[in-house]
Amino acid sequence: MKIALVLAVATALVVPASAQAHEGAPSPRAAGQTLRLHDPVGDTWSYSDVSGYVPDPQPAADVLRAQVTHGRNAVGVRMVLDDLRHLGTQWYRVEIQTPTGILWFIVEAGKRHYAGIVYQEVQGEWVGVRGVGHSIDYAADRMTLRVPRRLLGEPAWIRVRMRFELGVPDGTFWTDNPVNTRPHATFSARVPAPAAAHGGR
Repeated sequence: MKIALVLAVATALVVPASAQAHEGAPSPRAAGQTLRLHDPVGDTWSYSDVSGYVPDPQPAADVLRAQVTHGRNAVGVRMVLDDLRHLGTQWYRVEIQTPTGILWFIVEAGKRHYAGIVYQEVQGEWVGVRGVGHSIDYAADRMTLRVPRRLLGEPAWIRVRMRFELGVPDGTFWTDNPVNTRPHATFSARVPAPAAAHGGR
């Protein structure tokens, strides 16, 4: 499904979930805080093993929006693309920074497994990880990742760096991120845990 969204610059807004109460029935993770990111259309970059980054619009790799929710029990990350398709190999990369360190997660999707497989990167190795959930909805152009707070050490706050990469058989890759319009992503603003998650402090 093609999403028509035109934004001039990338923007970010941290919204307490309580301020969203009138927008509809609350979800199980609506008790935390939500960071919403909006990214311009067409700011994807292509590259290969023998060439550097060049601006190259690719709707199938173009991240338009993202959302990070820090709830009582889990951190949720969602990326919405312009025209997500069963094309090539796809990598959704999510780094979650806490007061004590950074954890790396990757959802890989491709031929014979476009539903995606989630890994945690540990010392350069991709390993399976229990308790981390994900879903890829090609009709809605979105990927969702859910990481339990206990796996992150029950942090008081988080920051997230995320990007999408698409690779096709001829060795061409495209990348985009919802935080800036450059080829390399940066970390988002801090998203604090809900007060109930750390004893009301």
